[in-house]
Amino acid sequence: MIDSVRDQSPPSRRRSTRLGSFTYIPAPAAGGAYNGILMRGGLPVTLEVTEEILQEFMDVMSGLESDLSRRWVEVDI
Repeated sequence: MIDSVRDQSPPSRRRSTRLGSFTYIPAPAAGGAYNGILMRGGLPVTLEVTEEILQEFMDVMSGLESDLSRRWVEVDI
């Protein structure tokens, strides 16, 4: 049975990720007063309202990627 994506814990290490022509630099996982940044062409855009939504999306996608990678290795070809 596949676990619900929401039930999976987010990755412990957040990393910068390319999103098309942008680079997403997440806020530190420890929290604090810092928000993530979206960069394009060296120009930063500080995320204020959408930071939490984008980080949740990236955490879910990272969890899916990890799960898919693990299952791919387990497949006996």
